[in-house]
Amino acid sequence: MRFWLTVITFGLFLFPTILPVNAQTGAACGVVDAIDYPIDELVPGYDDFARYRQRFGGNHTGLDTGFDRWGDPVRASARGRVTYADPEGWDTEKGVVIIEHIMPDNTIAYSLYGHMEETDIIGFPQVGQCVERGSLIGTIGWPSRGRPHLHYEIRRILPNDGGPGYVINNPLDEGWYNPLDFTELWRARLNPAYVASITFDRVASLPPIQLDTGEYVIASGDLLTAVSPPSLVLWRIQTDGLITGLAGLSGGRVAAHTETGQVLILQNGRYAALWSQPGANTPFLANGETLIFLTPDAGLAAFDTAGTVLWTLPGTPGATIEDAVFNGSQIALTLQTGSGILWRLLDAAGQIAAELPLRDRPITSPAFNGWMLLDRTELIFQNGSGSQSLATVSPLPGSTAQITVDVVGNTYVYLGDTDNTLVTFDSSGALRWRAEYPRGGNFLPPLLETGRGCLLYALDSDGLLNVFNAADGSLLNQLQVYAGGSRNGNPNARLLTISDTEQVQVMGGYLTMLTLDGFKLGGEAANCVIG
Repeated sequence: MRFWLTVITFGLFLFPTILPVNAQTGAACGVVDAIDYPIDELVPGYDDFARYRQRFGGNHTGLDTGFDRWGDPVRASARGRVTYADPEGWDTEKGVVIIEHIMPDNTIAYSLYGHMEETDIIGFPQVGQCVERGSLIGTIGWPSRGRPHLHYEIRRILPNDGGPGYVINNPLDEGWYNPLDFTELWRARLNPAYVASITFDRVASLPPIQLDTGEYVIASGDLLTAVSPPSLVLWRIQTDGLITGLAGLSGGRVAAHTETGQVLILQNGRYAALWSQPGANTPFLANGETLIFLTPDAGLAAFDTAGTVLWTLPGTPGATIEDAVFNGSQIALTLQTGSGILWRLLDAAGQIAAELPLRDRPITSPAFNGWMLLDRTELIFQNGSGSQSLATVSPLPGSTAQITVDVVGNTYVYLGDTDNTLVTFDSSGALRWRAEYPRGGNFLPPLLETGRGCLLYALDSDGLLNVFNAADGSLLNQLQVYAGGSRNGNPNARLLTISDTEQVQVMGGYLTMLTLDGFKLGGEAANCVIG
């Protein structure tokens, strides 16, 4: 690639969707109906898009891939029209091919393939030529200033120019897409289950929230950004530190808490209230207009949205809060005390309703009329009448175990063991079925949800959404959401929610969030009779 910087012109920055005069001539080549990567066997977890490199003084506009595979064929990632092809497009950094793609929503995207070479067998296509997905367009070359590799871009600008390779600002703001995120997004958009999507311009550090006005808010480090779908930034606020908690309030308001203890209430990007509440760096709990914070001594403090104290719960000396879950009416706390693990249940006013000593830190899930806990191998049901041991799971759950409970009380347990066991019990504790989870390698517990109860959804830490038949554990569908590479994603920002109408919202912890139709993901199994 050429290693100098560019600043995209003011007009292009303000109007990135304006197309070149000749762009629509690509219509003769057809509309994209499938999209792939230009080479196979991408390096797992590697993504250097937008990575700053001091050597070149800027942020990378593409993905470098195919290292040390000199001469391997490169293929067009999707159907389109060649707008640029020059074996010396980057001089000693080798050749460049650019292909214009008309997407199904009538937008234009350009894929660029750099550091390429021709061989006696594989030559570059001609400018104006139509190519299909998978057409050979060159081979991986050996640039003069690096190892053999392919530089791959997807952008909405510069159809006839190899471009700079690096820019001073965020490439997402300058006309480039992350090629991996773009590809997985369009694979999802071409899926019959696709409903909608939103792509953010910063990587979320917490799961995004949707306000009652329809816009979304994400936390990215110390930045809060509000976005109107599909990608219009409405406002952005920088806080005084890393944002540790985020919640939506009525009337389009946002509540946020930072690691320094600052609490912010914002509306339309303006401060409505501001106060300080030191405490643990864990998400706070929101119950309508009440915000409940964990205090440094393992207690609780509740405020209204003006910062007035409503109630407090004194802590337990020497204790720490390991987990806090809110189901809309009760708060379940897991405390590490000097004598062991204590599970404490509170009402929304901070009154203690129950306490239960446990052997280990439990996995807690709200149930249809109480709570379900997994304490090592023991499955425990807790409600107002007390606790009941329902079942013993085997083998011993691993560190990535997770549970969820459906609307009729069936409990689904991913054991996180070496055999990738998925098991479910009915409300009485009887075993319903046992199945093998389709893959291992989760370094965080998968997110589990059941929606109406006919399907079980599991979102892995790498962004793979699995859809199971809740009746027998069979795998019905899989869909990949890009979760970011090993250095630029945040799996803790994953999101998986299911609405009453089986609308699935899913985000892998990177830039894009999808809304999918669960009925189409699950097929006939999604229309079961619950009971």
